[in-house]
Amino acid sequence: MAPAKINLDLRILGLRSDGFHELSTRMAPISLYDRLRIAPHAGPEISFRCDDPRLPAGEENLVCRAARLFADSFGLLRGLTISLEKRLPAGAGLGGGSSDAATALLALRRFLGYPASRDALLPLAASLGSDVPFFLVQRPALCRGRGEIVSPEPWLGPRHGLLLFPGFPVPTSWAYQAYARKPLPGEERGTPPWGPVRNDLEPAVFEKYLWLAAARNWLREEAGAKLAMMSGSGSSVFGLWESLPAPELVARARLFFGPEAWIQTFSILSGETS
Repeated sequence: MAPAKINLDLRILGLRSDGFHELSTRMAPISLYDRLRIAPHAGPEISFRCDDPRLPAGEENLVCRAARLFADSFGLLRGLTISLEKRLPAGAGLGGGSSDAATALLALRRFLGYPASRDALLPLAASLGSDVPFFLVQRPALCRGRGEIVSPEPWLGPRHGLLLFPGFPVPTSWAYQAYARKPLPGEERGTPPWGPVRNDLEPAVFEKYLWLAAARNWLREEAGAKLAMMSGSGSSVFGLWESLPAPELVARARLFFGPEAWIQTFSILSGETS
């Protein structure tokens, strides 16, 4: 299983010399997944299959790159087929591609029995993307730097949620550029022991993508969420409660946001899932 993530806090601390933004973000894996399978085959190579034809199948795919990095770093003693079943929407700000890559590294390690330490995978993960190291940890964590410095810590706030994805993406590069043009901090919310939290990309993104602002407000004001935020740079928005949202609330959300929206309940995961 390759879990999605949500950002429970996202603070932009400045621009780094390498062109990335210095971040302090708290992320948590949630109970929405892609599914990855590994099986041996007779040939010597790694082959990759995905049920979503919209995704690249070659070296542009993060799973393929992760498998190639693993092979180059640790070697392979047999041929393998890696199959990816996509359940998470692309461009939703849920880290699906990063999670797939990290899960491929973990699955190859478990399947082949090496390397001995999970920490040996961290340099590979960091080279694949800023969020990939987080998905090696697979528990709530504070992430710093570009996001690749991961320190597990418990999430003490509400753990059950409703996720709203409008069906269109928000380009990550655009979101950070829009923030740089008008660097306003996000609205802080929450109370101890889990607050205050904020997402510094919300003001810039909400100014253009009014659907997301309306969805955040609906979750907070109409649905009574304890916490309602945009995840990462969007375009998913989520609300959190102490218990799983009732089917009646989910039905209200589907009626209000229409058939184009991808609407799912979830829970925050507190331990390893693979």
